[in-house]
Amino acid sequence: MILYRWQGVARNFGDELNTVLWPALLPGFFNDDPAERFLGIGSVLDRRHDGGGLKLVAGSGYGGYQQLPLLDRQWDIRWVRGPRTARLLRLPESLGLGDPASLLPQTGLVPIRRQTRIGFMPHFESAIGGAWDTASVASGIHLIDPRGDPLAIAAAIAGCHVLLSEALHGAIVADALGVPWIAIEPLAPIHRPKWQDWADTLDVAIRFQHLPPSSLLERARLSRLSAFHAGRGLLDRHAHALRQVAPSWFADRAARSLRQAAMAEPQLSSRFALDRCQSRMLEQVRVLRRVPLHAGLGSDYHPVPLP
Repeated sequence: MILYRWQGVARNFGDELNTVLWPALLPGFFNDDPAERFLGIGSVLDRRHDGGGLKLVAGSGYGGYQQLPLLDRQWDIRWVRGPRTARLLRLPESLGLGDPASLLPQTGLVPIRRQTRIGFMPHFESAIGGAWDTASVASGIHLIDPRGDPLAIAAAIAGCHVLLSEALHGAIVADALGVPWIAIEPLAPIHRPKWQDWADTLDVAIRFQHLPPSSLLERARLSRLSAFHAGRGLLDRHAHALRQVAPSWFADRAARSLRQAAMAEPQLSSRFALDRCQSRMLEQVRVLRRVPLHAGLGSDYHPVPLP
């Protein structure tokens, strides 16, 4: 069984967490057999995986980036990220147990060392197209780049007093580590629904704060041009020039908004809700440790009935 993770033009914290979380929770579980695919952290439940071969789902979600998957007996769904994903896939809402990134503290891989700094993690697309490094320096807030090493990022989150995060998994890991977080509404609307999918599992009502684009390039990538391949190519070819248009104005405005957002009351799920969520997911992990996942699965193999 291979451990799947989404990979784009840059590394993304949430997707890269798969590479450290699952080997720690399921040692010896994975090999290089492409006929069996493990889907964990990420909005990856869609038609990119349709076709032959077993797809084992442990906490993935639907993000709306592609069409819904065509579920059949090749899908073994242990749990999904939240009840909204379950409803969209016409599965029992009881399968919406939570996001596996909440289990990171259970691995013992992240040291807890509280500091007084305030951190900010942009969405990886904002980190690529924006000037959040400049805006963060101007605001006095520590930038945590989602494109780095996942354990280094998790350690940086653990060292925050408060984390502002446009990246969903920044907030998820902060919440699991007991670091209060402030949700920054993703600039791209398509990235917003998955936040509530996760929050529903913890009975959290998200209070989003808003930030403007920090560069003209970041703003342009939110336009209708990005809906077309030719438009995206045009923006890529002119990325450098777009960054040079009024850079100080965009960065200064973003810095002011970042300082204002940092004044909002941070959030944290109840520890009872988090423990309940973690316990249910860990029970599924314990089941996976016991059950073989290869040809001839045996009498212990009971995939979730699909519609």
